[in-house]
Amino acid sequence: MVSRIWQRYGLFLGLLALALFKLWLVHTEEIYGSSTEYDALWYVGSARHWYWGAPYGWTAFVRPCAYPLFIAVVHFCGIPLRIAIELAQMAGYAVLIAALRRAGVPRVLCLIIFALMVLHPASFLYNNHSMSDSFYTAILPLALGGSLFTLLTRKFVHAAWTGVAFAVLWNTREESFLIPLILTVFFGLALFQRRDAPTRKAHLAFWLKRTGALTAVLLVLVTAVYSANYLTFGSFAKSDMSSPAFEKAFKALLQIKPSYSLRYISVNVEALRLAYRVSPTFAQLKPEFEALPGKNWTNPVFDTLGIREYGPWFMWALRNMTANAGYYKDPASTNAFYLKVAGEINQACAEGRIPNRFVLSGFLDPGAVSRIRYLRASIPRIAKLFLFRHQKVMVRADTNLVPWMSDLYQEMVFRRPQPRIDDSNSIVIPDTISATLAVSVQNFIGAYYVYLFIGLAWAGLAAFLLLLGLVRRWHVGDPLITVLVFLGATIATRLVFFSFLDATWWMAGYERYLFPVMPLSTGFFVLLIFQAFTVWRKPSSSVAASLCEAPANTPDVG
Repeated sequence: MVSRIWQRYGLFLGLLALALFKLWLVHTEEIYGSSTEYDALWYVGSARHWYWGAPYGWTAFVRPCAYPLFIAVVHFCGIPLRIAIELAQMAGYAVLIAALRRAGVPRVLCLIIFALMVLHPASFLYNNHSMSDSFYTAILPLALGGSLFTLLTRKFVHAAWTGVAFAVLWNTREESFLIPLILTVFFGLALFQRRDAPTRKAHLAFWLKRTGALTAVLLVLVTAVYSANYLTFGSFAKSDMSSPAFEKAFKALLQIKPSYSLRYISVNVEALRLAYRVSPTFAQLKPEFEALPGKNWTNPVFDTLGIREYGPWFMWALRNMTANAGYYKDPASTNAFYLKVAGEINQACAEGRIPNRFVLSGFLDPGAVSRIRYLRASIPRIAKLFLFRHQKVMVRADTNLVPWMSDLYQEMVFRRPQPRIDDSNSIVIPDTISATLAVSVQNFIGAYYVYLFIGLAWAGLAAFLLLLGLVRRWHVGDPLITVLVFLGATIATRLVFFSFLDATWWMAGYERYLFPVMPLSTGFFVLLIFQAFTVWRKPSSSVAASLCEAPANTPDVG
Protein backbone atom coordinates (compact mmCIF):
# COMPACT_ATOMS: atom_id res chain seq x y z
CA MET A 1 0.00 0.00 0.00
CA VAL A 2 2.82 2.40 0.87
CA SER A 3 4.45 1.61 -2.44
CA ARG A 4 1.22 2.34 -4.33
CA ILE A 5 0.74 5.64 -2.50
CA TRP A 6 4.33 6.64 -3.28
CA GLN A 7 3.90 5.70 -6.94
CA ARG A 8 0.72 7.73 -7.29
CA TYR A 9 1.06 10.64 -4.86
CA GLY A 10 4.63 10.61 -3.58
CA LEU A 11 5.99 13.30 -5.88
CA PHE A 12 3.02 15.61 -5.33
CA LEU A 13 3.17 15.24 -1.55
CA GLY A 14 6.91 15.79 -1.57
CA LEU A 15 6.59 18.96 -3.65
CA LEU A 16 3.81 20.20 -1.38
CA ALA A 17 5.90 19.55 1.74
CA LEU A 18 8.85 21.45 0.27
CA ALA A 19 6.58 24.35 -0.75
CA LEU A 20 5.15 24.60 2.76
CA PHE A 21 8.66 24.45 4.21
CA LYS A 22 9.76 27.36 1.99
CA LEU A 23 6.72 29.42 3.00
CA TRP A 24 7.53 28.80 6.65
CA LEU A 25 11.16 29.66 6.06
CA VAL A 26 10.27 33.13 4.74
CA HIS A 27 7.34 33.90 7.03
CA THR A 28 9.41 36.58 8.79
CA GLU A 29 10.17 38.31 5.46
CA GLU A 30 8.39 41.25 3.86
CA ILE A 31 8.83 43.51 0.85
CA TYR A 32 11.72 45.88 1.44
CA GLY A 33 10.78 49.55 1.51
CA SER A 34 12.84 50.92 -1.38
CA SER A 35 12.77 54.61 -2.27
CA THR A 36 14.05 54.05 -5.83
CA GLU A 37 11.42 55.93 -7.81
CA TYR A 38 12.56 54.49 -11.16
CA ASP A 39 12.95 50.89 -9.98
CA ALA A 40 11.25 49.06 -7.10
CA LEU A 41 8.93 51.91 -6.15
CA TRP A 42 7.99 52.51 -9.79
CA TYR A 43 6.63 48.98 -10.23
CA VAL A 44 4.36 49.37 -7.20
CA GLY A 45 3.15 52.78 -8.34
CA SER A 46 2.50 51.52 -11.85
CA ALA A 47 0.54 48.58 -10.47
CA ARG A 48 -1.68 51.01 -8.59
CA HIS A 49 -2.81 52.40 -11.96
CA TRP A 50 -2.93 49.01 -13.68
CA TYR A 51 -0.07 50.25 -15.87
CA TRP A 52 -2.16 51.79 -18.65
CA GLY A 53 -4.05 54.06 -16.27
CA ALA A 54 -0.96 55.98 -15.14
CA PRO A 55 -0.82 59.71 -16.00
CA TYR A 56 1.38 60.34 -19.03
CA GLY A 57 4.93 61.41 -18.25
CA TRP A 58 8.53 60.39 -18.81
CA THR A 59 8.27 57.56 -16.26
CA ALA A 60 4.75 56.29 -17.03
CA PHE A 61 5.89 54.00 -19.84
CA VAL A 62 9.48 53.54 -18.73
CA ARG A 63 9.39 49.75 -18.19
CA PRO A 64 7.43 46.76 -19.58
CA CYS A 65 3.97 45.92 -18.30
CA ALA A 66 4.03 42.28 -17.12
CA TYR A 67 5.34 42.72 -13.57
CA PRO A 68 3.20 45.77 -12.67
CA LEU A 69 0.14 43.87 -13.89
CA PHE A 70 1.16 40.86 -11.78
CA ILE A 71 1.37 43.09 -8.69
CA ALA A 72 -2.03 44.59 -9.55
CA VAL A 73 -3.64 41.16 -9.94
CA VAL A 74 -2.31 39.72 -6.68
CA HIS A 75 -3.28 42.95 -4.90
CA PHE A 76 -6.79 42.61 -6.30
CA CYS A 77 -6.87 39.02 -4.99
CA GLY A 78 -5.72 40.18 -1.56
CA ILE A 79 -2.46 38.20 -1.62
CA PRO A 80 0.68 39.81 -0.16
CA LEU A 81 3.29 40.24 -2.89
CA ARG A 82 5.97 38.51 -0.79
CA ILE A 83 3.83 35.35 -0.68
CA ALA A 84 2.62 35.67 -4.26
CA ILE A 85 6.11 35.78 -5.74
CA GLU A 86 7.07 32.64 -3.81
CA LEU A 87 3.97 30.83 -5.06
CA ALA A 88 4.64 31.94 -8.63
CA GLN A 89 8.25 30.74 -8.55
CA MET A 90 7.32 27.40 -6.99
CA ALA A 91 4.61 26.92 -9.62
CA GLY A 92 7.15 27.57 -12.38
CA TYR A 93 9.62 25.12 -10.88
CA ALA A 94 6.84 22.53 -10.44
CA VAL A 95 6.04 22.69 -14.17
CA LEU A 96 9.71 22.19 -14.95
CA ILE A 97 9.80 19.21 -12.57
CA ALA A 98 6.77 17.72 -14.32
CA ALA A 99 8.68 18.02 -17.61
CA LEU A 100 11.66 16.26 -16.01
CA ARG A 101 9.39 13.41 -14.95
CA ARG A 102 8.22 13.18 -18.55
CA ALA A 103 11.88 12.88 -19.54
CA GLY A 104 12.29 9.92 -17.18
CA VAL A 105 13.99 11.57 -14.20
CA PRO A 106 13.30 9.53 -11.00
CA ARG A 107 10.90 10.99 -8.44
CA VAL A 108 13.50 11.25 -5.70
CA LEU A 109 15.84 13.17 -7.97
CA CYS A 110 12.97 15.46 -9.00
CA LEU A 111 12.31 16.26 -5.33
CA ILE A 112 16.00 17.00 -4.76
CA ILE A 113 16.15 19.32 -7.77
CA PHE A 114 12.96 21.10 -6.71
CA ALA A 115 14.36 21.60 -3.21
CA LEU A 116 17.65 22.98 -4.56
CA MET A 117 15.78 25.44 -6.78
CA VAL A 118 13.20 26.79 -4.34
CA LEU A 119 15.74 27.00 -1.50
CA HIS A 120 18.36 28.88 -3.49
CA PRO A 121 19.66 31.63 -1.15
CA ALA A 122 19.30 34.32 -3.82
CA SER A 123 15.52 34.01 -3.44
CA PHE A 124 15.77 35.08 0.21
CA LEU A 125 17.16 38.43 -0.90
CA TYR A 126 15.66 39.26 -4.28
CA ASN A 127 12.13 38.09 -3.51
CA ASN A 128 12.07 40.79 -0.83
CA HIS A 129 12.35 43.50 -3.47
CA SER A 130 9.56 44.61 -5.78
CA MET A 131 11.72 44.22 -8.87
CA SER A 132 10.88 42.39 -12.08
CA ASP A 133 13.82 39.97 -11.71
CA SER A 134 11.91 37.87 -9.18
CA PHE A 135 8.92 37.63 -11.54
CA TYR A 136 11.21 36.75 -14.46
CA THR A 137 12.60 33.98 -12.24
CA ALA A 138 9.08 32.57 -11.90
CA ILE A 139 8.12 32.71 -15.59
CA LEU A 140 11.39 31.43 -17.08
CA PRO A 141 11.08 27.84 -15.71
CA LEU A 142 7.42 27.88 -16.71
CA ALA A 143 8.36 28.70 -20.31
CA LEU A 144 11.19 26.16 -20.30
CA GLY A 145 8.92 23.49 -18.85
CA GLY A 146 6.29 24.16 -21.50
CA SER A 147 8.91 23.96 -24.24
CA LEU A 148 10.11 20.60 -22.93
CA PHE A 149 6.55 19.30 -22.70
CA THR A 150 6.07 20.29 -26.35
CA LEU A 151 9.27 18.49 -27.37
CA LEU A 152 8.52 15.36 -25.36
CA THR A 153 4.75 15.01 -25.93
CA ARG A 154 4.50 16.72 -29.36
CA LYS A 155 1.09 18.20 -28.45
CA PHE A 156 -0.24 21.47 -29.82
CA VAL A 157 -1.80 22.42 -26.49
CA HIS A 158 1.60 22.61 -24.83
CA ALA A 159 2.97 24.72 -27.67
CA ALA A 160 0.04 27.14 -27.28
CA TRP A 161 0.33 27.80 -23.53
CA THR A 162 4.12 27.92 -23.82
CA GLY A 163 3.66 30.79 -26.26
CA VAL A 164 1.68 32.59 -23.55
CA ALA A 165 4.53 32.05 -21.06
CA PHE A 166 7.10 33.41 -23.51
CA ALA A 167 4.86 36.43 -24.21
CA VAL A 168 4.78 37.23 -20.49
CA LEU A 169 8.55 36.76 -20.36
CA TRP A 170 8.94 39.09 -23.36
CA ASN A 171 7.08 41.86 -21.54
CA THR A 172 8.82 41.42 -18.19
CA ARG A 173 12.32 42.73 -18.90
CA GLU A 174 14.12 44.50 -21.75
CA GLU A 175 16.43 41.67 -22.90
CA SER A 176 13.70 40.10 -25.05
CA PHE A 177 16.12 39.24 -27.86
CA LEU A 178 17.33 36.30 -25.74
CA ILE A 179 13.97 34.64 -26.34
CA PRO A 180 14.49 34.13 -30.11
CA LEU A 181 17.82 32.48 -29.26
CA ILE A 182 16.05 30.10 -26.87
CA LEU A 183 13.38 29.33 -29.47
CA THR A 184 16.06 28.66 -32.07
CA VAL A 185 17.57 26.04 -29.76
CA PHE A 186 14.05 24.67 -29.21
CA PHE A 187 13.49 24.19 -32.94
CA GLY A 188 16.95 22.68 -33.42
CA LEU A 189 16.25 20.13 -30.67
CA ALA A 190 12.85 19.41 -32.22
CA LEU A 191 14.52 18.32 -35.44
CA PHE A 192 16.70 15.88 -33.48
CA GLN A 193 13.70 14.21 -31.82
CA ARG A 194 12.86 10.64 -32.72
CA ARG A 195 11.40 10.66 -36.22
CA ASP A 196 7.94 9.10 -36.40
CA ALA A 197 7.12 10.69 -39.75
CA PRO A 198 7.79 8.60 -42.87
CA THR A 199 10.16 11.21 -44.39
CA ARG A 200 12.46 13.98 -43.23
CA LYS A 201 10.28 16.51 -45.01
CA ALA A 202 7.23 15.32 -43.07
CA HIS A 203 9.26 15.44 -39.83
CA LEU A 204 10.26 19.03 -40.59
CA ALA A 205 6.66 19.99 -41.37
CA PHE A 206 5.48 18.33 -38.14
CA TRP A 207 7.75 20.49 -35.98
CA LEU A 208 7.24 23.62 -38.04
CA LYS A 209 3.54 23.42 -37.16
CA ARG A 210 4.22 23.21 -33.43
CA THR A 211 6.93 25.85 -33.46
CA GLY A 212 4.64 28.01 -35.57
CA ALA A 213 1.80 27.60 -33.05
CA LEU A 214 4.09 28.64 -30.19
CA THR A 215 5.44 31.61 -32.13
CA ALA A 216 1.99 32.67 -33.34
CA VAL A 217 0.60 32.83 -29.80
CA LEU A 218 3.69 34.77 -28.71
CA LEU A 219 3.35 37.27 -31.56
CA VAL A 220 -0.42 37.75 -31.08
CA LEU A 221 -0.05 38.55 -27.39
CA VAL A 222 2.98 40.79 -27.89
CA THR A 223 1.11 42.64 -30.65
CA ALA A 224 -1.87 43.08 -28.31
CA VAL A 225 0.36 44.58 -25.61
CA TYR A 226 2.16 46.84 -28.08
CA SER A 227 -1.20 47.99 -29.44
CA ALA A 228 -2.41 48.86 -25.94
CA ASN A 229 0.82 50.79 -25.42
CA TYR A 230 0.25 52.63 -28.69
CA LEU A 231 -3.30 53.61 -27.75
CA THR A 232 -2.19 54.81 -24.31
CA PHE A 233 1.35 56.09 -24.75
CA GLY A 234 1.57 56.67 -28.51
CA SER A 235 4.33 54.11 -29.16
CA PHE A 236 3.98 50.65 -30.67
CA ALA A 237 6.69 49.21 -28.43
CA LYS A 238 7.32 47.35 -25.21
CA SER A 239 8.37 50.44 -23.27
CA ASP A 240 9.52 54.03 -23.74
CA MET A 241 13.10 52.71 -23.71
CA SER A 242 12.44 50.83 -26.96
CA SER A 243 9.88 53.17 -28.55
CA PRO A 244 10.65 53.92 -32.22
CA ALA A 245 10.98 57.70 -31.79
CA PHE A 246 13.29 57.46 -28.78
CA GLU A 247 15.40 54.76 -30.43
CA LYS A 248 15.89 56.94 -33.52
CA ALA A 249 17.02 59.89 -31.43
CA PHE A 250 19.37 57.77 -29.35
CA LYS A 251 20.80 56.06 -32.44
CA ALA A 252 21.42 59.48 -34.02
CA LEU A 253 23.38 60.55 -30.93
CA LEU A 254 25.38 57.33 -31.06
CA GLN A 255 26.22 58.15 -34.68
CA ILE A 256 28.21 61.24 -33.61
CA LYS A 257 31.91 60.36 -33.47
CA PRO A 258 33.79 62.24 -30.72
CA SER A 259 37.55 62.72 -30.63
CA TYR A 260 37.89 60.23 -27.80
CA SER A 261 36.15 57.01 -26.83
CA LEU A 262 35.84 55.63 -23.31
CA ARG A 263 34.81 52.22 -22.12
CA TYR A 264 31.30 52.21 -20.62
CA ILE A 265 30.54 55.65 -22.15
CA SER A 266 28.43 55.32 -25.31
CA VAL A 267 27.47 59.01 -25.62
CA ASN A 268 30.04 61.29 -24.02
CA VAL A 269 29.94 64.99 -23.15
CA GLU A 270 31.81 65.99 -26.33
CA ALA A 271 29.20 64.21 -28.47
CA LEU A 272 26.48 66.18 -26.67
CA ARG A 273 28.25 69.46 -27.47
CA LEU A 274 28.42 68.51 -31.15
CA ALA A 275 24.73 67.63 -31.04
CA TYR A 276 23.86 71.04 -29.53
CA ARG A 277 25.71 72.69 -32.42
CA VAL A 278 23.93 70.94 -35.30
CA SER A 279 20.50 70.33 -33.81
CA PRO A 280 18.57 73.42 -32.65
CA THR A 281 15.91 71.13 -31.22
CA PHE A 282 18.38 69.15 -29.13
CA ALA A 283 20.10 72.38 -28.09
CA GLN A 284 16.98 73.20 -26.07
CA LEU A 285 18.12 70.52 -23.63
CA LYS A 286 21.54 72.10 -23.06
CA PRO A 287 20.46 74.21 -20.03
CA GLU A 288 18.86 71.09 -18.52
CA PHE A 289 21.94 68.90 -18.96
CA GLU A 290 24.36 71.54 -17.68
CA ALA A 291 22.40 72.41 -14.52
CA LEU A 292 20.91 70.40 -11.70
CA PRO A 293 19.30 67.88 -11.78
CA GLY A 294 20.91 67.10 -15.14
CA LYS A 295 24.41 66.84 -13.70
CA ASN A 296 23.16 64.48 -10.98
CA TRP A 297 22.90 61.76 -13.61
CA THR A 298 26.71 61.85 -13.87
CA ASN A 299 27.18 61.02 -10.18
CA PRO A 300 27.28 57.19 -10.54
CA VAL A 301 30.06 57.36 -13.15
CA PHE A 302 31.92 60.06 -11.21
CA ASP A 303 31.75 58.02 -7.99
CA THR A 304 33.11 54.95 -9.81
CA LEU A 305 35.46 56.28 -12.50
CA GLY A 306 36.10 59.83 -11.34
CA ILE A 307 34.86 61.49 -14.55
CA ARG A 308 31.77 63.58 -15.25
CA GLU A 309 30.07 61.38 -17.84
CA TYR A 310 26.60 59.86 -18.05
CA GLY A 311 27.59 56.31 -18.96
CA PRO A 312 24.76 53.76 -19.07
CA TRP A 313 22.44 56.26 -17.35
CA PHE A 314 22.39 58.55 -20.37
CA MET A 315 19.22 56.90 -21.71
CA TRP A 316 17.49 57.84 -18.47
CA ALA A 317 19.01 61.32 -18.36
CA LEU A 318 17.91 62.07 -21.93
CA ARG A 319 14.26 61.32 -21.18
CA ASN A 320 14.42 63.19 -17.87
CA MET A 321 15.89 66.31 -19.51
CA THR A 322 13.32 66.09 -22.30
CA ALA A 323 10.58 66.04 -19.68
CA ASN A 324 12.13 68.99 -17.84
CA ALA A 325 12.12 70.93 -21.12
CA GLY A 326 8.35 70.36 -21.36
CA TYR A 327 8.20 67.74 -24.11
CA TYR A 328 6.44 65.00 -22.15
CA LYS A 329 3.05 66.72 -22.10
CA ASP A 330 1.51 64.13 -24.41
CA PRO A 331 2.70 61.30 -26.71
CA ALA A 332 2.47 63.42 -29.86
CA SER A 333 4.80 66.17 -28.60
CA THR A 334 7.25 63.64 -27.17
CA ASN A 335 7.54 61.61 -30.36
CA ALA A 336 7.73 64.73 -32.52
CA PHE A 337 10.61 66.06 -30.41
CA TYR A 338 12.64 62.84 -30.65
CA LEU A 339 12.02 62.46 -34.37
CA LYS A 340 13.06 66.06 -35.03
CA VAL A 341 16.26 65.59 -33.03
CA ALA A 342 17.03 62.42 -34.99
CA GLY A 343 16.36 64.12 -38.33
CA GLU A 344 18.57 67.13 -37.60
CA ILE A 345 21.52 65.08 -36.35
CA ASN A 346 21.26 62.52 -39.15
CA GLN A 347 21.18 65.30 -41.74
CA ALA A 348 24.29 66.90 -40.21
CA CYS A 349 26.09 63.55 -40.31
CA ALA A 350 25.03 62.95 -43.93
CA GLU A 351 26.30 66.37 -44.97
CA GLY A 352 29.60 65.86 -43.14
CA ARG A 353 29.12 68.82 -40.81
CA ILE A 354 30.12 66.66 -37.83
CA PRO A 355 32.23 63.50 -37.66
CA ASN A 356 30.15 60.35 -37.62
CA ARG A 357 30.48 56.60 -37.34
CA PHE A 358 28.52 53.50 -38.33
CA VAL A 359 25.89 52.42 -35.79
CA LEU A 360 24.64 48.86 -36.12
CA SER A 361 21.96 49.08 -33.42
CA GLY A 362 20.50 51.69 -31.12
CA PHE A 363 21.20 49.30 -28.26
CA LEU A 364 24.86 48.63 -29.06
CA ASP A 365 27.64 51.10 -28.31
CA PRO A 366 29.61 51.51 -31.58
CA GLY A 367 32.81 51.10 -29.56
CA ALA A 368 31.66 47.83 -28.04
CA VAL A 369 33.12 45.65 -30.79
CA SER A 370 36.58 47.10 -30.23
CA ARG A 371 36.28 46.20 -26.55
CA ILE A 372 35.23 42.60 -27.07
CA ARG A 373 38.69 41.65 -25.81
CA TYR A 374 37.47 42.37 -22.28
CA LEU A 375 34.93 39.55 -22.61
CA ARG A 376 37.56 36.95 -21.72
CA ALA A 377 37.93 38.51 -18.26
CA SER A 378 34.22 39.32 -17.88
CA ILE A 379 32.94 35.76 -18.31
CA PRO A 380 34.72 34.33 -15.24
CA ARG A 381 33.90 37.51 -13.27
CA ILE A 382 30.19 37.13 -14.02
CA ALA A 383 30.36 33.36 -13.44
CA LYS A 384 31.67 34.02 -9.90
CA LEU A 385 28.35 35.68 -9.10
CA PHE A 386 26.79 32.21 -9.08
CA LEU A 387 28.74 31.63 -5.84
CA PHE A 388 26.01 33.50 -4.00
CA ARG A 389 26.02 33.90 -0.22
CA HIS A 390 23.29 35.44 1.88
CA GLN A 391 22.62 36.48 5.45
CA LYS A 392 19.27 37.91 6.46
CA VAL A 393 19.12 41.66 5.92
CA MET A 394 18.03 43.27 9.17
CA VAL A 395 17.17 46.68 7.67
CA ARG A 396 13.56 46.96 6.53
CA ALA A 397 13.63 50.12 4.39
CA ASP A 398 15.81 52.82 2.86
CA THR A 399 16.60 55.57 5.32
CA ASN A 400 15.07 58.18 2.99
CA LEU A 401 11.74 56.37 2.64
CA VAL A 402 9.11 59.06 3.12
CA PRO A 403 5.55 58.46 4.44
CA TRP A 404 3.82 58.48 1.04
CA MET A 405 6.19 55.77 -0.20
CA SER A 406 5.59 53.65 2.89
CA ASP A 407 1.83 54.08 2.47
CA LEU A 408 2.07 52.98 -1.17
CA TYR A 409 3.89 49.77 -0.20
CA GLN A 410 1.38 49.04 2.54
CA GLU A 411 -1.52 49.59 0.17
CA MET A 412 -0.29 47.71 -2.90
CA VAL A 413 1.89 44.85 -1.61
CA PHE A 414 0.40 44.59 1.90
CA ARG A 415 3.73 45.44 3.49
CA ARG A 416 3.18 45.02 7.19
CA PRO A 417 3.36 48.14 9.36
CA GLN A 418 6.05 47.62 11.95
CA PRO A 419 6.57 49.87 14.95
CA ARG A 420 10.05 51.31 15.28
CA ILE A 421 11.98 50.56 18.43
CA ASP A 422 14.06 53.52 19.58
CA ASP A 423 13.26 55.09 16.20
CA SER A 424 15.48 52.51 14.46
CA ASN A 425 15.03 50.98 11.02
CA SER A 426 15.75 47.42 12.13
CA ILE A 427 13.49 44.48 11.43
CA VAL A 428 11.77 43.22 14.53
CA ILE A 429 11.81 39.41 14.56
CA PRO A 430 8.89 37.98 16.59
CA ASP A 431 10.07 36.47 19.84
CA THR A 432 8.94 32.95 18.99
CA ILE A 433 10.77 29.68 18.48
CA SER A 434 9.34 29.37 14.95
CA ALA A 435 10.53 32.81 13.82
CA THR A 436 13.98 32.46 15.38
CA LEU A 437 14.44 28.99 13.91
CA ALA A 438 13.32 30.15 10.43
CA VAL A 439 15.90 32.93 10.41
CA SER A 440 18.62 30.56 11.61
CA VAL A 441 17.83 27.99 8.91
CA GLN A 442 17.73 30.74 6.28
CA ASN A 443 21.15 32.00 7.35
CA PHE A 444 22.52 28.44 7.38
CA ILE A 445 21.35 27.86 3.81
CA GLY A 446 22.66 31.26 2.77
CA ALA A 447 26.11 30.49 4.17
CA TYR A 448 26.60 26.87 3.06
CA TYR A 449 24.62 26.47 -0.17
CA VAL A 450 27.62 27.85 -2.05
CA TYR A 451 29.75 24.86 -1.05
CA LEU A 452 27.11 22.47 -2.37
CA PHE A 453 27.03 24.45 -5.60
CA ILE A 454 30.82 24.29 -5.96
CA GLY A 455 30.81 20.54 -5.40
CA LEU A 456 28.02 20.02 -7.93
CA ALA A 457 29.80 22.27 -10.46
CA TRP A 458 33.03 20.25 -10.29
CA ALA A 459 31.12 16.97 -10.41
CA GLY A 460 29.11 18.34 -13.32
CA LEU A 461 32.31 19.18 -15.19
CA ALA A 462 33.56 15.62 -14.66
CA ALA A 463 30.18 14.30 -15.83
CA PHE A 464 30.36 16.45 -18.96
CA LEU A 465 33.81 15.11 -19.82
CA LEU A 466 32.58 11.57 -19.25
CA LEU A 467 29.64 12.14 -21.60
CA LEU A 468 32.03 13.43 -24.24
CA GLY A 469 34.07 10.26 -23.87
CA LEU A 470 30.94 8.11 -24.19
CA VAL A 471 29.41 10.13 -27.01
CA ARG A 472 28.48 6.99 -28.96
CA ARG A 473 26.19 5.84 -26.16
CA TRP A 474 23.76 8.75 -26.33
CA HIS A 475 21.92 10.85 -28.88
CA VAL A 476 20.79 14.49 -28.88
CA GLY A 477 17.21 13.28 -29.28
CA ASP A 478 17.32 11.34 -25.99
CA PRO A 479 14.82 12.97 -23.57
CA LEU A 480 17.29 13.84 -20.83
CA ILE A 481 19.95 15.00 -23.30
CA THR A 482 17.27 17.28 -24.81
CA VAL A 483 16.60 18.69 -21.34
CA LEU A 484 20.30 19.24 -20.66
CA VAL A 485 20.96 20.98 -23.98
CA PHE A 486 17.92 23.22 -23.56
CA LEU A 487 18.70 24.22 -19.96
CA GLY A 488 22.40 24.60 -20.69
CA ALA A 489 21.76 26.86 -23.68
CA THR A 490 19.38 29.04 -21.65
CA ILE A 491 21.90 29.46 -18.84
CA ALA A 492 24.82 30.03 -21.21
CA THR A 493 23.08 32.70 -23.31
CA ARG A 494 22.24 34.73 -20.23
CA LEU A 495 25.73 34.32 -18.79
CA VAL A 496 27.42 35.38 -22.04
CA PHE A 497 25.05 38.29 -22.63
CA PHE A 498 25.62 39.87 -19.23
CA SER A 499 29.32 39.14 -19.51
CA PHE A 500 29.24 41.15 -22.74
CA LEU A 501 27.53 44.00 -20.89
CA ASP A 502 30.15 43.77 -18.15
CA ALA A 503 32.85 44.06 -20.80
CA THR A 504 31.31 46.96 -22.71
CA TRP A 505 28.41 48.61 -20.84
CA TRP A 506 29.04 48.68 -17.05
CA MET A 507 31.11 46.86 -14.45
CA ALA A 508 28.82 45.91 -11.55
CA GLY A 509 25.34 45.09 -10.31
CA TYR A 510 24.65 41.92 -12.32
CA GLU A 511 23.69 39.58 -9.46
CA ARG A 512 19.95 40.21 -9.74
CA TYR A 513 20.07 39.85 -13.53
CA LEU A 514 21.54 36.36 -13.13
CA PHE A 515 19.07 35.36 -10.42
CA PRO A 516 16.62 33.79 -12.94
CA VAL A 517 19.19 31.16 -13.96
CA MET A 518 20.99 30.65 -10.64
CA PRO A 519 18.54 27.98 -9.35
CA LEU A 520 18.34 26.41 -12.83
CA SER A 521 22.13 26.00 -12.83
CA THR A 522 22.04 23.88 -9.67
CA GLY A 523 19.39 21.63 -11.17
CA PHE A 524 21.35 21.45 -14.42
CA PHE A 525 24.44 20.12 -12.63
CA VAL A 526 22.40 17.45 -10.82
CA LEU A 527 20.84 16.29 -14.10
CA LEU A 528 24.23 16.27 -15.81
CA ILE A 529 25.70 14.03 -13.12
CA PHE A 530 22.68 11.72 -13.25
CA GLN A 531 22.82 11.42 -17.03
CA ALA A 532 26.54 10.69 -17.05
CA PHE A 533 26.05 7.96 -14.46
CA THR A 534 23.16 6.48 -16.46
CA VAL A 535 25.10 6.48 -19.74
CA TRP A 536 28.19 5.04 -18.04
CA ARG A 537 26.15 2.11 -16.71
CA LYS A 538 24.45 1.46 -20.04
CA PRO A 539 26.16 -1.25 -22.10
CA SER A 540 27.31 0.07 -25.47
CA SER A 541 25.82 -2.94 -27.25
CA SER A 542 22.32 -2.21 -25.96
CA VAL A 543 22.65 1.40 -27.10
CA ALA A 544 23.65 0.34 -30.58
CA ALA A 545 20.73 -2.07 -30.73
CA SER A 546 18.26 0.59 -29.63
CA LEU A 547 19.55 3.00 -32.27
CA CYS A 548 19.21 0.42 -35.01
CA GLU A 549 15.77 -0.76 -33.89
CA ALA A 550 12.96 0.46 -36.14
CA PRO A 551 9.44 1.04 -34.79
CA ALA A 552 6.92 -1.61 -35.76
CA ASN A 553 4.27 0.90 -36.72
CA THR A 554 4.72 4.48 -37.85
CA PRO A 555 2.06 6.66 -36.21
CA ASP A 556 0.06 9.14 -38.20
CA VAL A 557 1.58 12.57 -37.55
CA GLY A 558 -1.07 14.53 -39.39
